[in-house]
Amino acid sequence: MAKISNTPFIARPQWRTHYQGWHIVDCAVRDRNIVYLLARPDLDEEKQSKTWDHDIGTRLLSIYLDEQNPEKRHGWSELDGFNRPRCGVSHQPIAQALVVARNNEGSVYAIGGGKPGAMENIGTDLNPITMRVKCIGGYAYSVGRNRKIFKRVAPGRWERMEGLPKPGDEDFSAVGFNDMDGLSEQELYAVGAGGDVWRYDGKRWTHCDFPSKEQLGTVTVGQDGKVYISGEGGNLWIGAKDTWTQVHQGNSSLLNNSAVWFENQLWLCSDYQLRVWDGKEVRRLRHGGADVVHTGHMDARDGLLVIAGLYEVHAYDGKTWKTLVAPY
Repeated sequence: MAKISNTPFIARPQWRTHYQGWHIVDCAVRDRNIVYLLARPDLDEEKQSKTWDHDIGTRLLSIYLDEQNPEKRHGWSELDGFNRPRCGVSHQPIAQALVVARNNEGSVYAIGGGKPGAMENIGTDLNPITMRVKCIGGYAYSVGRNRKIFKRVAPGRWERMEGLPKPGDEDFSAVGFNDMDGLSEQELYAVGAGGDVWRYDGKRWTHCDFPSKEQLGTVTVGQDGKVYISGEGGNLWIGAKDTWTQVHQGNSSLLNNSAVWFENQLWLCSDYQLRVWDGKEVRRLRHGGADVVHTGHMDARDGLLVIAGLYEVHAYDGKTWKTLVAPY
């Protein structure tokens, strides 16, 4: 029978020191034993409205799931000057955690793989404006505005993927990619504003004929060979190249934060809800006879799925849900 573990993996003393007073804004799974969380301090509305985002602190938290000693189950790094940061991982050419700022230089903090934390830039004056960090084929990619995609080919070295034309006369601050995915670099899909969908075949990018001009939030290339795109309100499209079918009409007010392929189905997660596409319908996820109501940001890799809300983090290995972080 399916199991649920509700005792937080992070013990009370460690939670009080490193999590209390902070909220989680992103997560990344390096492997089944290492999870990264990105957190920022809780600020009241008045203080937040008077503070530039890059002046708000950022904390990278590492959780080691194979560690038995509660005092050694996590690590942390304090970062300054990161505007609207996102986190991700790389496995090639080295396994590391990456925190990327949404700024013109693409400031990056990298740590792991036996190396101390180090700063690098995606490209000074290239305005990457990273919206998401994706790991495909082991390599990390910065996916951002103005249809700019950069591949991290080595520590400190990011190369721009050529062949993507700039948008037209639209407002550049609102046009570009929100997500990218693929099983390898031989077939990638990138999606974004105004129904903008592009496919890379390993040699060149081509524009896909997508039947909607809506804002597109996520794209997932499933192990079943299909491509899944979620858009405004949680709409879901399935297809490839120039053929797309809408299979679900959403009723949410937000885009999905994350979409992953896990346990042979598509998982979709937003700030309000968690849903799965089981091949027939988009539905609530049930486990042990009850609805799974975790929300926030999500990542999956190496047989482990993690969902990080503002103050709670939960992991699922296909059999057991485990609470990693929760307030005491």
